[in-house]
Amino acid sequence: MTLSEMMTLPAEARLSTLSREITALTERLAPAGEAMVLRSLDAMQTAGMTVPSGIEPRKILAVYHYALAGVPGCGLAAATQKLIRGDYAANANVLLGTIPKPPVLAALARAEALSMRAELARKRETVAALDSLNGGRSEVSRARVRARLEAFRQAHRAAKAGGQNGSTPATREIHHAA
Repeated sequence: MTLSEMMTLPAEARLSTLSREITALTERLAPAGEAMVLRSLDAMQTAGMTVPSGIEPRKILAVYHYALAGVPGCGLAAATQKLIRGDYAANANVLLGTIPKPPVLAALARAEALSMRAELARKRETVAALDSLNGGRSEVSRARVRARLEAFRQAHRAAKAGGQNGSTPATREIHHAA
């Protein structure tokens, strides 16, 4: 949803939409699990890319999983696609036709996730701004104000009912001050 479309919605609908978008972005930015790492390595091998030398074949998954711990899954997926398409040809750390070494793949995946992290930060800032426009008052403080208002009204009714000549003490004070 574009910002102009978002601003035409009522505040509650905007917050609801932003909340859903924040949830979706948070899920996409979740760390890549072992299954995702395996799919990425498998996709690159299926595309004909070779495993870097120096890594024992039986330890490949463990090494890559360790290097990619905490790396967003969306970044790993994007980096994998770009590696297979050859989009990193200008990157000196990437040898075309070879699966990048674990730290290089982790760096590429983190870089791919940066724009999504920035989008998540923007949406969270927008929610904070909308909350501040809403007065920034919590429901607890609103309930406290409502209770004080009701207590004032009851006291006013009681004073009005018990007052002489229909004037309240507050009204008498105003007349005496004038």
